[in-house]
Amino acid sequence: MKLKYLLVTLACTLSFQIAAKPSVNDMQQCQALIDFIEQKLSNPPAKYKSDLVDTAKLGLGKYDDYIQSDIVTPGLIEFNGGDKAKAAEMQKQVDAFKSSLTKALNQRYSQPGLFMDQVVALNECTKKAVPSGEALDDLKRSMESLIALVQS
Repeated sequence: MKLKYLLVTLACTLSFQIAAKPSVNDMQQCQALIDFIEQKLSNPPAKYKSDLVDTAKLGLGKYDDYIQSDIVTPGLIEFNGGDKAKAAEMQKQVDAFKSSLTKALNQRYSQPGLFMDQVVALNECTKKAVPSGEALDDLKRSMESLIALVQS
């Protein structure tokens, strides 16, 4: 029963666009979480079905690309008054921060596999930044696959 409720909640959450513009700060944390989950899926436990892993990775990759191209890069350029060189330098700082967050997640969750709290945290990201079109469809399938992997 809980799984059905969670799936319905995730589907509803992903289907609505959020009006507020997501912050670069929030999105770099989401990107760190995506990087962490992608690392976990690069060497998944044997019990994980490969088609679910592939589906999850596809959606995560597209979601990460969306965050970078539609939120982070434009946000950094805007923050730096249109100066793309300064934005590129700031991107290096963002990348370093994401790396430190990913490292902290790897230390906290050193065991193989994924946990539901990680999927829930990713769902919180999807509430802040929702792609459209094919990327949204891939993200929905990715979230469903992640839930299935956690429960396997």
